[in-house]
Amino acid sequence: MISCKIAALITIFIIFSFFPPTEGGPIGDCWNTWSRCTRWSSGATGILWKGCNNRCKELGYKSGSCILRPSDCPLTSKAYRCECK
Repeated sequence: MISCKIAALITIFIIFSFFPPTEGGPIGDCWNTWSRCTRWSSGATGILWKGCNNRCKELGYKSGSCILRPSDCPLTSKAYRCECK
């Protein structure tokens, strides 16, 4: 039963990964919160998206790291987020 729920979540996540995140709204907010810094999405890092440090370097920053912050996603109050330095 749990494996079916996990498979469904992964399927939904993969489907949404093919669409660019929108500004605002729950999909865009959750995407921006989770896409680089969560354990359950880390398997796709380097395949579907760049890791936090590499993405920040691509954007012209010196480095980036995942830091626990308040979440913009309505599904959780705090989450690890990528912050560029």
